[in-house]
Amino acid sequence: MADPVSPRRLELAGVPPAAFALSELGRYPSFAHHPTCGRHDHHLVRPFGVPLCLGCACMYPGIGVALIALFFVSPAHDMATAFWVAMAALGCAVPTFFQPFIQRRWYKIPARFVLGVGFGLVAGAAWIVPNTLWGWVIRVAVVATTVGLGTVALRLRAKRLDDPCKNCPWGAFPVCAHNLPALRRIREQQGPDPFVDALITELEPLAPYPPRLGEAPPVQRPGQFQFHAPPPNP
Repeated sequence: MADPVSPRRLELAGVPPAAFALSELGRYPSFAHHPTCGRHDHHLVRPFGVPLCLGCACMYPGIGVALIALFFVSPAHDMATAFWVAMAALGCAVPTFFQPFIQRRWYKIPARFVLGVGFGLVAGAAWIVPNTLWGWVIRVAVVATTVGLGTVALRLRAKRLDDPCKNCPWGAFPVCAHNLPALRRIREQQGPDPFVDALITELEPLAPYPPRLGEAPPVQRPGQFQFHAPPPNP
């Protein structure tokens, strides 16, 4: 459990009040799981203006649709039906393996939805299999295959990790031009702070130009702050 008086202790130790406010800048909005600037638009959907993680917002409805469909269809509980449902589930996973190479919303939205359908069908296949010894063997095999494919997909994704904050000319989240309004509020609420003041001064020229992936503002930051660590030595 967090110590409720620790902020006060840090303040007494000489940590400026603005440091606590700055630490909050790194929090993503609920269910967004990403920064919400324009450079991350391909990771987000915005129903009614609310930023949501594209992957979660599309995958979970797919799971629900598959489970509801299985409930109403009520397929036969036999090996043949379970086999074809499992094959359909595997087919639903195929688009996911291309997603790291196609970072576009028009592809990611249906790919994630279909992946969710696949997860729902996996659950359905495990439910349809008869409660026999071979049935339980097949259940374990289906779950193991799902876990294995998921591991492979995550490793592929890690190798081609898409980080729009990398080399971003607007700074690096959370101390970037996207959070400039929040930095201004911190300045107003906490009073003068050398670090916050310098950040605002550096990011202020970028304010008229919203961050966009694949673009750069027509002005450059003075470059006072090193927003990214230098690359490792080869």
